[in-house]
Parts: sequence; structure tokens; C-alpha cells
Amino acid sequence: MDHATHPVDALFAALPEVEPYPSGVVSVRARIPGTAFFPGGAGLWGARSGEPLPLMPMGDVMVLGHDFHSEEGFARSLAQGTEVPTSPSDAACRIPPTWQALLALLQAVELAAERCFFTNAYMVLRQGAGTTGRFPGSRDPGFVARCQRFFLRQLAAQRPRVILTLGTWVPSFLAPLAPTLSGWRTARSMAALDAAGPLVHDVAFVPEVAPCTVAALTHPSLRGPNVGRRRYATLAGDDAERALIRAALAHAGLAPGAA
Repeated sequence: MDHATHPVDALFAALPEVEPYPSGVVSVRARIPGTAFFPGGAGLWGARSGEPLPLMPMGDVMVLGHDFHSEEGFARSLAQGTEVPTSPSDAACRIPPTWQALLALLQAVELAAERCFFTNAYMVLRQGAGTTGRFPGSRDPGFVARCQRFFLRQLAAQRPRVILTLGTWVPSFLAPLAPTLSGWRTARSMAALDAAGPLVHDVAFVPEVAPCTVAALTHPSLRGPNVGRRRYATLAGDDAERALIRAALAHAGLAPGAA
């Protein structure tokens, strides 16, 4: 029987489209078999070595981070086979702070992790061990444009109804791709995003993919010290960010809970 290519496998096969790489970044040299953000892994909750990939959550939620990790961080996750434990065999796995805070937030708004495609804007690794600050490749306009085109490929592969962006850099990466996100072009802080409007409905990136809702969230790894500054409607802090996600899901017609 001829089986169709899994959407994630097709995305992995297309990764050479973002070459050549600018200074300061390197390619993802292997694939983490367990649960991990794409392109380090499949971006699907419950992925396990030696088993078929979970289904792509078509028409549901995309969680869009900035970049996967550094070379050193990727090597650690590759060695343990997953970024986050999803089965008893993963019990010794050390959960990164980003995943800890993100999973707690998803649980708080009753959004099951298997409904999300966890991916990134930039399809490479930071060279060396550093993980903070502006992504080195973002200073190369040609590389940024190639990654933006690859984002559109990811969009077509999943057709999400909701996109949750993580941190202050991703919104300005997306802004040139849709007129309705023009207010995010120069926003470089969560306060600026809140002032511009952190929740944008009916965002049409390409004609062949239905418009979606996009919500700008605090980066999970910095959530503790920063979420208190969030403002949405009449709410502040964690309440504001949770309400932001619930409003995005509701407008998109996505009910809370499991898939």
C-alpha cells in the first residue's frame, strides 16, 4: 500500500530551502526522536523513537517560537532522545524551563498539547552554547526572507486556526507577511505589543490557507519575571495572558480540551 508522506517528514525534506546559512548559525544535524520543537524534532506531542509519528493537528493550534536552541542545547536533547518526557521510558529526562512553563500555561487554559504543532520561526541552531538575545541569523535579510517563506510552508502543512507566538521577536518576523499584523512591525516589547493589540483575528498570510487568529504571548522561559506586565482587555498579568489564549480559541471556534 502506498502511504502519503507525513506533513512533518515533508517539512524536514524541505529544510534545505533556508540555505545558505549566515554567520553564527548552523544546520540541525540530526532529528530528536521524541517530543521536541521542530526542527529539532517533529514538533508533535507524544513522538517516540521507533514509532509512527503522531498525526499533525490539522486546523488546530501552532505554537511558534523564535529558534530551536544552541548547538550545545540541541546535543543534550538529542542524547536523551526527547525534550520532555511523554512516556515512562523518558522518566530521567530533564524538562527545559520553556517546556515547564508552556505546558503549565496550556493546562491552565485546557488546551491539550497533542492539539499543537510546536515549531519555530528560524530553522537552524545558534552556533556554540548561547541561547539568549537576538537570533544571529535575523541580521541577514536574505536568510530572514527564506525562513519567512518556510513559515508559509509550515502554515500550509498544518493550516492552523490559531497561532500562539512566543516572545518579543516572533511578532515582528510575522508582521511583513500579513497586512493585519502591520501594528507588530516595530513592536520590540510585550508592552508595545499590548498597546498595538496582542490578539489579531482574520490574519490571511496566503490566499490558499484560511485566515487564522494570532496571539502574542510572553516567552515561557521568561514568563516568571515578565508576565505580570501583560495587559489584555481589563485584565493584567497571568489572567490577561490566559484570557488572551481563550479569546483566540473562541474566535477560531476551537473548544478547550483534548482533540
